[in-house]
Amino acid sequence: MRLYRLQVQNFRLYTAASLPCAPGINLLVGHNGAGKTTLLEAICVGAWGRALDIPDTVLLRSGAPHYWVRLEACSDHSVPYWVEVTYSPATGKQIRSSYGSSLRPSELIGMIPVVFLSAATKEITQGAPQERRRFLDLTLSQSSRPYAELLLQHRRTLRQRNTILQHQQHVPDFPLQWRSWTTQFIQLSAELVWRRWEFVQEFEPLAQNYYHRIAPERLELRYLPDSVPDTCLAGGQKAIADCLRQRAETLYAEELRRGQTLFGPQKDELLFLLNGMNARETASHGQHKSIALSLGLAQLAYIHAKRGETPILLLDDIFAELDEHRTADALTVLEEQAVQTFITLTEAQRVPEYARSRFHWVLVHGGRLSPYPTG
Repeated sequence: MRLYRLQVQNFRLYTAASLPCAPGINLLVGHNGAGKTTLLEAICVGAWGRALDIPDTVLLRSGAPHYWVRLEACSDHSVPYWVEVTYSPATGKQIRSSYGSSLRPSELIGMIPVVFLSAATKEITQGAPQERRRFLDLTLSQSSRPYAELLLQHRRTLRQRNTILQHQQHVPDFPLQWRSWTTQFIQLSAELVWRRWEFVQEFEPLAQNYYHRIAPERLELRYLPDSVPDTCLAGGQKAIADCLRQRAETLYAEELRRGQTLFGPQKDELLFLLNGMNARETASHGQHKSIALSLGLAQLAYIHAKRGETPILLLDDIFAELDEHRTADALTVLEEQAVQTFITLTEAQRVPEYARSRFHWVLVHGGRLSPYPTG
């Protein structure tokens, strides 16, 4: 996928801006608060229909009636594509693209595959388990439409099961309802766990390869599905479902007491190990960023292999805590990928002088864009 132009109106501090996008590496340079990250967020809005955890009300420029984001792109197979996302507090979100109008955000997933790494990405290794589950789900959803649909169906079923548990005294034929929704939940959960487990088996060698290119430690990934021991994983989806069914029976009384689902893939964990040690507990800031970068590069390779479409890579302040050697190695690896990349920097000096002429530079200042003087 190649992004040709990004346009925004009333998006955060931008009244209106247009960013022509070069192939290869695009460097967005400016002081903190200049609007660099906002451009990456706008790309995410066009690609995913949202900017991860940022509410649309925050993205809307203060006092403006609506924001508007437009991406113009072309696929690896030379098929042109455009998408527009408009948000207004009065009318909500409206999405249209080359393929239709009145689209849901979920229908955009995978159309412009994007890998987004930021300073907050280290939460994948440092943060709560939900950050690692989101990493799994976002990578798989952009790689496989069936997985994205499976995930949505699982979330809907989980909500419904929690609803009947919360209001059990007012649910007609509660035992029958509980058994019906539990059966559906287990079936979807077993498939979700199996798909995640298969993903980790394929993804780990990719992440290890890229980490080895930029750091000396050995990286390992270990998937720990809730309520599913290794013996069940080895038996496939049926064995996984049997383990989850036993867990449901064991937790029945406690779930009734607490009014919520206490098992399932919404509680899964993914561990990252460096030289056999849990990175969450032992890794340095530089190692966390090295893991994040290797995961992003592995995502690129994985999504491209599964979808036949090259993702766009967004790196927000990812080099801030890397030393000069790791930064140079990372840029070398990035150039080898032949992937369109957008990198935010506060200091141009972070890029080795010998490499500066190979990149497309943009100066970002107070919501305005101009060519960056590299001479």
